[in-house]
Amino acid sequence: MAYVEVQERGRGGFGIVHEVVDGAQCRYARKTLSIPPALDSAQMKRRFEREIKYQSAIAHENVVPILACDLAADPPWFVMPLAEQSLHDELQIDRRLGGNPSVALFHILSGLEEIHGRGYFHRDLKPHNVLKFLDEDGEPTYALSDFGLIAVGEDASSTLTPSGAAGGTPLYQAPECAGNFHRASARSDIYSFGAILHDIFATNPKRLPHDELTVPGDVGPVVEKCTKRNAHRRYKDVAELREALFSALNSFVFQFDSDEEEKLVKLLADEENLPSSDDWDHIFGFLDDNLQNEQVVRNIFRVIRREHIVQLAEEDAGLLSAMGKFFADHCRDGKFDFDYCDVLASKGQIFYDLGDIGLKAQTAIAMLLLGTNHNRWFVERKFMNMAGKHRDEALGQRIAVELEVLKIDFQREFGWLAAGIKAQVEDLHPALQALFL
Repeated sequence: MAYVEVQERGRGGFGIVHEVVDGAQCRYARKTLSIPPALDSAQMKRRFEREIKYQSAIAHENVVPILACDLAADPPWFVMPLAEQSLHDELQIDRRLGGNPSVALFHILSGLEEIHGRGYFHRDLKPHNVLKFLDEDGEPTYALSDFGLIAVGEDASSTLTPSGAAGGTPLYQAPECAGNFHRASARSDIYSFGAILHDIFATNPKRLPHDELTVPGDVGPVVEKCTKRNAHRRYKDVAELREALFSALNSFVFQFDSDEEEKLVKLLADEENLPSSDDWDHIFGFLDDNLQNEQVVRNIFRVIRREHIVQLAEEDAGLLSAMGKFFADHCRDGKFDFDYCDVLASKGQIFYDLGDIGLKAQTAIAMLLLGTNHNRWFVERKFMNMAGKHRDEALGQRIAVELEVLKIDFQREFGWLAAGIKAQVEDLHPALQALFL
């Protein structure tokens, strides 16, 4: 397809971006490789092609898609949707993002988690590389771009690389990458995310490269942990970071009906100590007696975290299954804030990963209904992964049976999900595909 240049929209060390139109006058962004004379042209083109293939393989709403490319052209190019602006541009206008940065931040985390789940690292995460798109209703979606079309001095094909020959942007680059870019990891991207938080929440966003950072208020500890010089002291992964950020951005005042409820919530909220076996017996008994009390259930699951789920799995599979069923019922039937749905889904993933076949099936169905009831694409993708065609036969059959027992109109629910994330019936496990016959 032929594209006509309208205007230049930006340029970097190795690429020029133009706004272009096709024959139907639809607007796009086209990025063309631009190679400085001192660099090996053939090598740069090979890496350009490799990185385009990786980005093209990621179909996710928070990753900018590649719509077309011509690697045989001289110079090669690719086309992507035309964004309204970058997060960098938006921060220049309003550093607080209208007082509601959650949409941008949680979209970034969703894109990062998808990338990390494929074994890739972005390694040049910064506001310039986060693009903002608006839907027909004016609602924003933020997506990660510029996966490092050039990988100077680096041949690891399993890693998405930065666009700068020096290896990233110093103000957003993790300390371990400053001297040796081969040391980059998922936690390096988490450092970069902490630097973006600093851009938004710091009293003075100016900083030194590779520094440990902080900001005032509840987000301060999150920024501090993201930007620890020692990568092993940062958040383990995006899921853990998401939960901490949600708590920091959403001041939650617990309401208690009894001293016993308050005591158990404080016990679970203690980040320094895990409950004893006797404590867990008390917690389970209390939940059993108060399952009809929505406040109690919400309070308990708000403070249950990854370490608790792992502890139950290690101590007694039966306890894990019991808690997981409580959790699945909570997700399936409750009404939640949108961002909190993503936090619940991350916890649900741990129950699914550690649970037996029954818990896996219950958790998958909980993610289906949590996602469709709240129109949360992140959660709906969790369901598609948990119930996809690659899962074993026994699990697919068990999910189908559970759907029938719970009297869930699966065709209707899947129709809503498919409209949101463009999933296909063929992506489901064959036992679930059979429900459409």
